[in-house]
Amino acid sequence: MDNKSFITVEGKRFHYIWLRDNCLSSKNRHPSSFQKLYDISEVTAPPKPQSVELTENELIIDWDENPPHRSIFPISWLMSHAYDETAGKASFHSKIELRKQQEILWDTAWIEAHPPEKHDFYSCSSQAWVDQLYILGFAVIKNMPLSELDNFLTSIGPIHYTEGGRFYTVKSKPGANDISETGYALPPHTDYESYMYTSHLLQFLYFVENKATGGDSILVDGFRVAQDFQKHHPDYFQILVETPTQFQQLYTDWEYYHRRSRPIIELDIKGKVSGVYFGHSHACNWDIPFDKMEKFYEAYSEFFRYLKSPDYQYHFRLESGDCLMVQNFRVLHGRTAVDANSGPRHLEVSYVAWDYFTARDNFRQFKHLYLGD
Repeated sequence: MDNKSFITVEGKRFHYIWLRDNCLSSKNRHPSSFQKLYDISEVTAPPKPQSVELTENELIIDWDENPPHRSIFPISWLMSHAYDETAGKASFHSKIELRKQQEILWDTAWIEAHPPEKHDFYSCSSQAWVDQLYILGFAVIKNMPLSELDNFLTSIGPIHYTEGGRFYTVKSKPGANDISETGYALPPHTDYESYMYTSHLLQFLYFVENKATGGDSILVDGFRVAQDFQKHHPDYFQILVETPTQFQQLYTDWEYYHRRSRPIIELDIKGKVSGVYFGHSHACNWDIPFDKMEKFYEAYSEFFRYLKSPDYQYHFRLESGDCLMVQNFRVLHGRTAVDANSGPRHLEVSYVAWDYFTARDNFRQFKHLYLGD
């Protein structure tokens, strides 16, 4: 018997301890949830195979255990889950990572050269707007009836409840809870995630009616701004990565006061930008040390100038029946000033956790690995 701790299948290496832990049998993995039943922590010595048979379609391992146990792995499953450095882009892991690699960090010049289309609710392929959401961080679906909005959102995932309920109605009104309910221009910002402890959100902005003058939508790719900001102002970039900034939201009608501290620019474990959280109207910055405050404001103000720069902003108008979808942790949204007396402007805003969007897409792509073809 080979004393190596791994086996090579079609040029890819698999550790025996990984194979034993990931056994697909019903004794080790629940048959409908696919969750593990086998507890690797109860094994006091590394798992060893008693016999190994490699056929054209399967890897069969009888383990040196009492009672005896057999693992059967389809070769196709192993190739999809290969973790060897030679696994390549066809693997399960690489296909998920590929979404990040396919991102286009855009600015105004790029958008003007590649005008995004509005996807028709009745005739578009769902994959078209899904791909655009991954690549650009936003997508627009047109001609969506209001009666279909709830069903459309719940087909992606559970609706994230806010103080306004499943949908937050935005209309100009006296005694506004938020400045979005006024005619003021709104500079680029992210919703909720800056001042609340919540997961990454996919935001939906649906226009029931839009006949007012002004109020054109503004989008900014926060990842692109952060990339350029780091290149030209590395010291300021580091301040925004390292300094917890305070954001707040007070709702007098509902009697809630939200407050959170978080850096404006968030990095993942690989040091890549994974989130941009900004809302000048919500920033309070009350808990930054005295000797760091002035330098923080230098960085903060310069980053804000980048967000407001015409070099990064995409301006367009949304019409009745248009639904704008935005990665709320990447793409910042805003609007020009609205003349509230010029006509009705009725916006319904809602959210679904970004995890549900990616999980739904994952299920479509990878269910065959668990459920068969």
